[in-house]
Amino acid sequence: MSTQRDMMSGPRRQRGMAMIQWIFLILIVGGIVTVAMRTIPHYIDFYTMVSVVEALPKNQVHVMSKQKIRESLRKRFKINNIRDISVAEVVGIERKRGATALTLDYEIREHLFYNIDLVLSFNKRFDYG
Repeated sequence: MSTQRDMMSGPRRQRGMAMIQWIFLILIVGGIVTVAMRTIPHYIDFYTMVSVVEALPKNQVHVMSKQKIRESLRKRFKINNIRDISVAEVVGIERKRGATALTLDYEIREHLFYNIDLVLSFNKRFDYG
């Protein structure tokens, strides 16, 4: 009879996670949250820049000068609070017969911890004309 009672009480005492399991769980969740906090703002900026480039007047981009395109984008970046990224460095303008292509292409290095960095690479092409 005592063996039957020991078998039934065993699983009751083994409920929950051990302390080391809690520590690993906290480390994993903390790492995921840290990576998310470091990368999400850059993705928000990228998608904001995409919407700014897409908002350019499609029927006028191919007749605008490169300087005018860059100036228009610079103003729109500033309005949308994108101040750390230079239009001249991230936006490429390519002209072909009757068509213009804008390329949004850049990389950001984000320090994670110690000597570990994340490199985020963004690239999107927009065809006009």
